[in-house]
Amino acid sequence: MQPALVRQISTSSKCSGWVHKWPKFKRWQELEKEYVEHVKDKQKQQNFIKLPTGMYITPERPDDLAPKKNVADMTRRETGALPMELLTWHTQMRYVDHSIDNIRRYRRYRNFQHMQYDQRVIAERLLFLGPDLAAAHFLVHRGAAVKFIGDDNWYKKDKFNRYSLPGRKVENLFIEAIDASGTQIMFEGLENLQDLSKLRLLRLANCEYIDDWCLGRIGGLMPNLEMLDLSGCQRISAKGLMGLKMMKDLKYLRLEGLAFRDLGKAALLLEETLPKVKVIGVDFEEEFKILEHENRLLENPNVVQDARGNAFLEDENSRLFLVMSTSSDKAVTDDNDNPIMTSTVRREIPKIDDAEFEKINALSGGKLRHLLVGSPSGYEWNETTEKILEHEALLNSRDNIKTDPKMLPASKRPKFQLSEPPEKSKLEEAKNRFFAEFSQDQEENLKLLKRVN
Repeated sequence: MQPALVRQISTSSKCSGWVHKWPKFKRWQELEKEYVEHVKDKQKQQNFIKLPTGMYITPERPDDLAPKKNVADMTRRETGALPMELLTWHTQMRYVDHSIDNIRRYRRYRNFQHMQYDQRVIAERLLFLGPDLAAAHFLVHRGAAVKFIGDDNWYKKDKFNRYSLPGRKVENLFIEAIDASGTQIMFEGLENLQDLSKLRLLRLANCEYIDDWCLGRIGGLMPNLEMLDLSGCQRISAKGLMGLKMMKDLKYLRLEGLAFRDLGKAALLLEETLPKVKVIGVDFEEEFKILEHENRLLENPNVVQDARGNAFLEDENSRLFLVMSTSSDKAVTDDNDNPIMTSTVRREIPKIDDAEFEKINALSGGKLRHLLVGSPSGYEWNETTEKILEHEALLNSRDNIKTDPKMLPASKRPKFQLSEPPEKSKLEEAKNRFFAEFSQDQEENLKLLKRVN
């Protein structure tokens, strides 16, 4: 291909890419044909008039030499009009949100796409370094720390972002532990941890991109893992923890700082499925209490449940108020995790007895009153909510308007104590049996340690 043709190809691709669209594909035969026609037209223009002296006179405007067309047969480029692609792009841009928040959201998404591409598996790195050393380079470069078998040092970057790892394959070099807490490792990056046969410890505490899909991937890639730390990973749920049931050698699972529904139930199922595992960081007493309250809530005749497991309170006017949900109750927030609604207070008060209202509110963990009043944060009850309610009650008292007890602040609300269930349920019996067996196992372990010592 001739150099001028190459320049033409590069120029056409640059010109067609600035409108945020894929460049139009053309085969090299078509480009070469266009180049030949361009050369012929240029030669015709140069040889327009030949003088007796042997020189040629070219026209001042090449368009004067070209054959004239009817206006109906001319293209938009020949008539001098704007290209249709530019007009279409301009029309589309009129309906795009150009706010600062949307631009920040767009940049965050582009950064997320870049991280997905950056954490892909590079076959050349795996070929030249081997699985363990390639995984070490991948992790340490992204802020994690690794430890090899037979070496007490943890390899990680220093304050100048420098680290020392072998640059070629080393025999009998195996990763024993990985500390990737606080990093941005995601599902695509876990593929780089494949074939780590000697890996025993993996810490993923406070990793913002670790979700249920990642747990399923970890369960399939690392069946020989013994210790796993998932503290502070807020994107995982009870369903995601079930993805670890294939890890038969798992001994310790740390779940501190997690607060999703059915956490205790999922932890108990894992301990039952995996005989060696011990779950750390789960308050089983609190989880049993929450489960007991949910069961008592569903037994209430005024509470109805939909097909997805969400529970609603139905008042005397057949209006529904959410008291239990299967998904996260976090309100819509902006890029900085600040709530969009700041001072919205609802006025839909359920027509129901006050004592029954307080009972259901206590069983739902305060969710009924919280969603009824509408706290300023959208999902957090704070002092601003109490101030709004107190100010409204004061204004109503000045106008001799009776305030519904459901809309009173905590200081003026009658105290309500949730009574214990009249009979011991099966859940209570299972809870007592679990703690009895747990204490018995602890005593046996202490006796065994004394014998060994």
